[in-house]
Amino acid sequence: MTVAGDLVLITTDPLSGRSLLGSTETDPVVGGALLVDLVLAERCEVVGPPKRARVRVLTTTPLGSAVHDRALAGLRPGHDARAATVVPRLGKGARRRVLDQLAAEEAVAPRREKVLGVFSRTRYDVVDIARRDAVLAPVLAVLLGRAEPDEATGPLVGLLSSGGAVSKLVAGPDRRAAVRRAKDVARGEWAGAVTNAAVTAANAAVTAAVTAAVVAAAAGGAAGGS
Repeated sequence: MTVAGDLVLITTDPLSGRSLLGSTETDPVVGGALLVDLVLAERCEVVGPPKRARVRVLTTTPLGSAVHDRALAGLRPGHDARAATVVPRLGKGARRRVLDQLAAEEAVAPRREKVLGVFSRTRYDVVDIARRDAVLAPVLAVLLGRAEPDEATGPLVGLLSSGGAVSKLVAGPDRRAAVRRAKDVARGEWAGAVTNAAVTAANAAVTAAVTAAVVAAAAGGAAGGS
């Protein structure tokens, strides 16, 4: 299992096949997960403070995962690129590729559906509910304050927070506390130095990308209405 695979799986609604992430959040959140995976696999490292962090390639040795090897191939050795630029670029179209990999693992299954009776699109139904539940249960335990984050759950909670998906996973009276808890976890203070750098840089990059997209959309709407 990987952070990217786990993230995409738990943010795929098992009833509808829809993503719990909005269209603005999807690419940077999945890109952030891929960055964390590459750092944990010692293919790259993150240097500098979160908002000005840069990604440095350590080795181009393939991981054996098509999704991650494609992400790694998109980074330039010898060039420390800004994480804020790298993260959304890594995530461009990556959710679909992760879903295809999950389909190959028989965790999800593709399904074609009609939109407005004319256009076709692919949804992915979660077929391995037990696997999704096994990933989601410890994440919920962290969100509800019943467990401490670790290298498996911490990155997921942080990215769910940055992507605004926590409130869609936790319902009722626990929702507000879970959102606050996720923001605390996103700071990465629970992690070792290497993981902390990756998690905080990824979350900062996601937040920056989402904010920029919202501002651009607002500006476009204002211009269109003038």
